[in-house]
Amino acid sequence: MQKKILVLDDDLIVTEILGQLVKNLGYYPVIAHNAPILASAKIKEFDAILLDLWLSDSSAEESLEAIAGQAFRGQIVLISGLDNEALEDACEKGRRLGLRVTGFLRKPVNVESLKALLADLEY
Repeated sequence: MQKKILVLDDDLIVTEILGQLVKNLGYYPVIAHNAPILASAKIKEFDAILLDLWLSDSSAEESLEAIAGQAFRGQIVLISGLDNEALEDACEKGRRLGLRVTGFLRKPVNVESLKALLADLEY
């Protein structure tokens, strides 16, 4: 059965590109453009979330808290154009909330790096 991955970014072009990369890697992408889905029980249907760090309607902290509030146990990969320090800080915040943040990717996303971060889904 194909693993379902939520691709969440407020940039429509970025979500289309990420969705296609996810699909090409053999996963089933579901694309979303805003944060309310994170507070929904629907996120429990996903095996992983590719999450833009700064959505137009939610900060990184708000997004991570919403995911933690749903007791999401899947994998989370943060994505951003921000510097590595900001991404590392956000990863740590997510882990302190009990989330399985497995890493981050800088935009533009490198497909090999994405593949490596999603490799855990195969097990």
